[in-house]
Amino acid sequence: MVSTLYVALVWHHHQPTYKDPKTGKYLLPWTRMHAVKDYFYMANILAYFPDVHYTANITPVLISQLNDYIYNYAGDTYLEVLMKPPEELTYDEKKLLLEYSFILNPEYFIKPFPSYYSLYSKVNALGIERAIEELSKQEILDVQVWGNLAWFDPHFKKDDPVIKRLLREEHFTENHKRLVIRKQLEVMSSVLLRYGELLDLGQAEIITSPFYHPILPLIIDTDIAKDVGISNLPRLRFRYPEDAELQLRWAIDTYVSTFGITPNGIWPSELAVSNDALSLIKSLGFRWVIADEDILTKTLGKGLRGPEDKLLSPEILYRPYFLETQGGKLIVVFRDKILSNLISFQYYRMNPQDAAIDLVRRLEEIRFSLPQGRRYLVTIALDGENCWNYYPENGWGFLTSLYMRLSETAGLRPVTISEFIELDGDFDVLNNISSGSWINMSFDTWIGEPATNTAWDYLGMVRKDLEDCRDSITKEVYDSALREILIAEGSDWFWWYNRHHTVREDKVFDELFRAHLREVYVKINRPVPQFLYKTIEKL
Repeated sequence: MVSTLYVALVWHHHQPTYKDPKTGKYLLPWTRMHAVKDYFYMANILAYFPDVHYTANITPVLISQLNDYIYNYAGDTYLEVLMKPPEELTYDEKKLLLEYSFILNPEYFIKPFPSYYSLYSKVNALGIERAIEELSKQEILDVQVWGNLAWFDPHFKKDDPVIKRLLREEHFTENHKRLVIRKQLEVMSSVLLRYGELLDLGQAEIITSPFYHPILPLIIDTDIAKDVGISNLPRLRFRYPEDAELQLRWAIDTYVSTFGITPNGIWPSELAVSNDALSLIKSLGFRWVIADEDILTKTLGKGLRGPEDKLLSPEILYRPYFLETQGGKLIVVFRDKILSNLISFQYYRMNPQDAAIDLVRRLEEIRFSLPQGRRYLVTIALDGENCWNYYPENGWGFLTSLYMRLSETAGLRPVTISEFIELDGDFDVLNNISSGSWINMSFDTWIGEPATNTAWDYLGMVRKDLEDCRDSITKEVYDSALREILIAEGSDWFWWYNRHHTVREDKVFDELFRAHLREVYVKINRPVPQFLYKTIEKL
């Protein structure tokens, strides 16, 4: 048993860019909506628990979108529909409104508000097509407001006088709607400021990711997929380590301009790692990186867990490691996938307080199981927004109960990862690391299927065309076109092309991916190849 177990909570905040390169308008509203529901919330809740320290990853592409809304008055399709009076909405705009206004978990975000739940029930009973025809102007206006009002986090619902008053209204006016929009922008404007305050107070560590969230090992060389057993590769080999470096340099620049210091740590997109990727990360000055438990298992060549997922030698997982890279030693912290996945996929089924008690109990069991003589760090790392849709009150009960118990339990100390590294820098050494991600210890989510391979081939052809004409265009034109390439390198496009991931916005994502590639030719003043006008079909 050790007297103190250090616990690192790492929350990952990310949204890919949904901006249409032609119109400059965001086709999907998720950056705006999650800023209101989750991003400010996850920072603000920490103010109630000064003894809890944590680490947050805010991807640079998310930061750029927040700034775009705040400083450039960016808009999105759903926001445009929201701002219009009901009588001016077209049939398609009403359809979009009804599709997106009830997307939250009805049990926790709609049912608690009788007026909203009545509209939800009516639309469900009628179906969207009939509802478009039968809902009154007042009902459409109420849908516009409720579909945005319900996204505000529990702090605003409990304590903000404007939001509290609006939640008590039975029907809404255009003035109410303008209030909601202004309030959304107020919250969005506060997100990065609040994280900056936590950083300056020493209560949070902020880290970063490659700018447009690419799978860094695949950008360096898609042949790395062979290392994880993927034999069906794209026709064209994609190998642009210079792009990978640029994704990292832009991330560092964005971080410095936002927070005034350089980042210590990095969350590789999808926790995807390889020796070449981590060597590049180290060469650019990063001190530590996070990876998945299964990558450690694969690297060591032995199982870490026995029956019922019990760790056989917990001291192996709960110590950071030095990884030997070409640029020197890089610290690698491996997350506990079981504890992380409990929060992501299981605890929402439990009473929130019971779930927090269970997690703290597990941490105490870990503390009792560890041998004395060294310090140990349990890293719990997961997506910091999507899971809360399944928790009552957006996870408020669970998070406040967890933070309170972490503050009050004598043998547990919640820290940032850099805080732990400062306490203890005597780590065992790994001479190399196995390639893979936090999904299946592989890259098969993003490469190896017909549609994902087609997307890689499209990307590769356009990237080659840009490079071939580099000497005949100005640096400014080249850099502008290259940005479109780097956007298209993002992991999210390939995730959506995977046949196992079907969402209502599939067509939007496909169109956006190809639009960014078409824009390369527009910028370099070359004819757009016809294949970029053809949908990439999932097979």
